[in-house]
Amino acid sequence: MANSIDSTGTKRIRTTTGQVLTITRRNFIKAGAAAVAAAGLAGSLAACSPSTQGEGDGSAEHSQDEWLPSQCNMCFNACSILGHVVDGKLVEIKGDDRSPAGWGHLCGKGTSGIMQLYDPNRITKPLRRTNPEKGVGIDPGWEEISWDEAYDEIVRKLAEQRDKNKPVVVFALITSIISWIDSMTWLGCMGNIPLPLKADICGAPTHTITGLLTGCGNAMPDYGSCKFLMQFGTQAGVATRHGTSITAKIFAEARANGCKLVNFDPHMSGAAEKADEWIPIRPGTDAAVALAMANLLVNEYGIYDAEFLTNRTNGPSLVDVSTGRVVRDAENGNKALYWDSESNAPAPYDACAAPALEGEFEVDGVQCKTAFTMFKEKVSSYTPEFAEEASTVPADTIRRLAKEFGEAACIGETVEVDGLEVPYRPVAVDTFSGIARHKHGFLSHWAILQLNTLVGSTFARGGYLGYYTRNIDGFYDGDTEHSWEFGVWPEDGLIEDLAMAHGYPVNESHYRKVRENSYEPVNEALEALQPLTMDQHFAYIAQVQPDIYHTEPSEVAFCMASNPLKNWCDHDYQVKLLESFDWVFGMDIYLNDSSYFYDLIIPEPCYLERFDPLPLSFNNHRVPGSLEVPWIVAGRMPIVPAKDDCPSALDSFGAMAEKAGVTKEFVAALNDYYRISDAYKLPDDQQVTARAVCDAALKSLAGEDRGVDWFRENGVLARDRKPEEVYVFAAGVEGRIPLYFDFMYEAKEKVEAEVAKLDIPWETDDYVPLPEWKPCIDHEVEEAGYDLFPVYWTNAINTDTWQVENAWIDEINELDGTTYLLEINSATGAAKGIASGDRVRLSNRDGQSIEGIAVLTEFVHPECVASVGGHLNSQSEFQPIGKSKGTAVNHLVPAGVPERMDHLCSGVEQCVRCKLEKVS
Repeated sequence: MANSIDSTGTKRIRTTTGQVLTITRRNFIKAGAAAVAAAGLAGSLAACSPSTQGEGDGSAEHSQDEWLPSQCNMCFNACSILGHVVDGKLVEIKGDDRSPAGWGHLCGKGTSGIMQLYDPNRITKPLRRTNPEKGVGIDPGWEEISWDEAYDEIVRKLAEQRDKNKPVVVFALITSIISWIDSMTWLGCMGNIPLPLKADICGAPTHTITGLLTGCGNAMPDYGSCKFLMQFGTQAGVATRHGTSITAKIFAEARANGCKLVNFDPHMSGAAEKADEWIPIRPGTDAAVALAMANLLVNEYGIYDAEFLTNRTNGPSLVDVSTGRVVRDAENGNKALYWDSESNAPAPYDACAAPALEGEFEVDGVQCKTAFTMFKEKVSSYTPEFAEEASTVPADTIRRLAKEFGEAACIGETVEVDGLEVPYRPVAVDTFSGIARHKHGFLSHWAILQLNTLVGSTFARGGYLGYYTRNIDGFYDGDTEHSWEFGVWPEDGLIEDLAMAHGYPVNESHYRKVRENSYEPVNEALEALQPLTMDQHFAYIAQVQPDIYHTEPSEVAFCMASNPLKNWCDHDYQVKLLESFDWVFGMDIYLNDSSYFYDLIIPEPCYLERFDPLPLSFNNHRVPGSLEVPWIVAGRMPIVPAKDDCPSALDSFGAMAEKAGVTKEFVAALNDYYRISDAYKLPDDQQVTARAVCDAALKSLAGEDRGVDWFRENGVLARDRKPEEVYVFAAGVEGRIPLYFDFMYEAKEKVEAEVAKLDIPWETDDYVPLPEWKPCIDHEVEEAGYDLFPVYWTNAINTDTWQVENAWIDEINELDGTTYLLEINSATGAAKGIASGDRVRLSNRDGQSIEGIAVLTEFVHPECVASVGGHLNSQSEFQPIGKSKGTAVNHLVPAGVPERMDHLCSGVEQCVRCKLEKVS
């Protein structure tokens, strides 16, 4: 396939069929979607293909002028949208004001979806490689093949892996989480072993720690009533994160009503820009600051919620000072012992009339202290001065903010919420992926979020909440099938967690995993050695370097709407990763950098052309759990017919399941996953289609007659939350929050025993009962010239999307003077003789480097260089709008180094010292 750029700068793409696609950014934008659509967009990489997408779904014929509802998929938030269709062409997208998912508003990214729909560089027909040579920029020699040919080849390759009992690696991005989860279900039904490999920012320690502290894998401030919010490594409620489109409105109103926002971040991103105070901080040191604040609250200021700590945490647990283990009643269910101040004797936690929160006691000759006493002693070494040296945040600032936070907590106050008396603690501390991108990410999240525990703000009005903690009434009047709440671990009375990213919440327990799971690894991700993980990032290392962990690499990989070459660290290492597979197939709407290594790719339609079941599923991150946010049921439905009749992902999975003779198994799995009611169960003698799954899932959750047709008219179904579902402790729900993580000892012992048998390198130092701060590896590196840390951040227009292969997004980025540049602190740039507009090179100590254009600013920490996205600079000739735009600083993060991994939660250390030089 020969491509060229003519003398006018116009990109011309020649397909294997000889057609030429011509596009320039300016004429693409100026023409407008309607004009482009009217021109017919001749010359896509596809011809007609068989599909069930348009059969009987009402999408094949539209009236002359109408607005049709669906859910956006330009990022993770799935805002409710309306598409204006004229003569069968989409001419405008706007928010659906009937829905809380965006409250009728839509960001620039959402409105730009029309550019994705009518992008002539999309693929809509299966392509197969003819050139065996692989490499970025090497023409794969794509040939168009029929859907039957593509399906047959995939089914055959999967059967080979099934017979070999070999896992199939699945690369995925969270933007397409519904299709990714469906793909995992499909692979399992095909008899394969799916092994998911998500991007570096996904999950890691974030979801595990919030699951332990709130029972939900996602948690949030109670934005509407919060009066003091401190953010560490997050822009939640302002510019990014799950459900931002929902919480932004609520938080903006709270800010107008006096809520103070303090943002700790190396870069002044969107939330910091809107904050009352932006606190620039050295990357990877947030936990040191948080622990210093904890020390001030409990040891100096005496500001903490003693009643909450006594009655709603395991702070009164008696701890053997010689072993660090909680003392237990072996004859009474191994329950933790507290000291009963009334009887002046130890008692099981659930039989203790007056637990002592502090003190030293003797139990059967064993010297004990309460867990809270141990906590106070532990944090006493984290002085503000120590934290200043570690983080560069002034000690006086730490002291002032800790005191403001504690005093704003209104400890002891209550408020009535719709008849329910609720503790009033209008303060919260929040974290997210900025904290996860470090070796000791779990400890860091824990150190920060336990500030909420100390002041009793968890499940309090204005405090810290889970997303989907409790549902007591289902989703419609008379619903008796859909309700849930977390369980309780009986040995300590601690809350357990509800499974995240499932079609329906199911009760899980990290404590049960530690106690009952096998620690013998069953695949190269080594998940069994990480009982607290949600991710499989060790497989990145094991796949390329199997000798390290004595593992066997996988042979086949599936890239589901993903770009693994850019998803993780060092891109040269990622090339080795993709080269390590015998066969790679993908599903996407574009041919990206990683596609140069695919053997076959089948497309999926643009989200504006397809069905997806439950994109706003109540526990897959999208719908925040505050009282102001209703439960939402919705489906993604086509606004226009799929171009070239391209089938949805579920249609393709259904067709391949039929070919493999496993339709019955696939149907049973989908019925179970989406908790489809008996009345609407998918028939197991019919091929699965996306429309059928969507219709059945909607009727099951929303009630009779509320299927696809109802949602086409109404957009969404919303049911107000009740205070008892949000402020669960006030409602009398049993359970305590862990302050002392005694279970870490058991996990550490079992992991070490297994590692000894395997004879592999593994770290267990982070299995500790109380939070600590540990420096990043490169904090302790002192090498001349290597004095800067690259950091990447996101803004609302670029987060969780297909990045800049979109004419409108590219236009915004080129005009904003930041996105495609490298931000450098003004003083740092001046000291290095660098000015705005200079071309610069950033290099790590391993010799990897990137280049970009500098822009000097006051809004980045002096020790950092900041970049949007972290993985821009596409090299795909098949994405001409985004090609060579921006920088990819994650290329500088070393890959394949076990010492840089978080061995608790599979995170990767992205704090790497680099040298900045002007390019002559």
